[in-house]
Amino acid sequence: MNGAFRIWASLLSLAIIVQVGLASYGAFHAVDESDDKGTIGKNAVSDGFSAHAALGYIILLAALVLLVLALIGRRSGGRPGRVKASGGILGLIVLQILFAAAGGASAWLGVLHGMNALAVAGVAGSLAGREWAAHRGAGGVPA
Repeated sequence: MNGAFRIWASLLSLAIIVQVGLASYGAFHAVDESDDKGTIGKNAVSDGFSAHAALGYIILLAALVLLVLALIGRRSGGRPGRVKASGGILGLIVLQILFAAAGGASAWLGVLHGMNALAVAGVAGSLAGREWAAHRGAGGVPA
C-alpha cells in the first residue's frame, strides 16, 4: 500500500504541474487569439482554458482517490500524517474550484485561484517528496 500511495501522490503532483502549464497556455492562447486592436471574444478565451478546466476535475477525483488510499493505508500501518495531508490537498482543490467560479464573477477574486494553486502545488509536492524520502530511508532506493 505504501508504494501505491507514493506513486499516486507523485502522479497527482505531476498532474498539478501540468495543470499550471495548461493555465499558462490558456493565457497565451488568449493573447494569440486577440486581433490587432487587442480585443478577444469570451469564447476564444474559454477555448484556451478548456483543457485546464477538464484536468482540474480529473485532479479533484485523483485527490479523492489519494485520500481513500491514505485511509486504507492507515489500517495497514501506513505512515502518519497521510490522511491529514491528503485531506488538506482535497480541501485546497475544492477551494480551487470555488475560486475559479468566483474569478468568473470578478477578476479580482480570480487572484485567489492563482494564489491557491501555489498552495496546492506546494502541499502535493511536499507530500510526494516526503513519501519518496521515507521510502529511501526504509530500505528503498538509496538517496
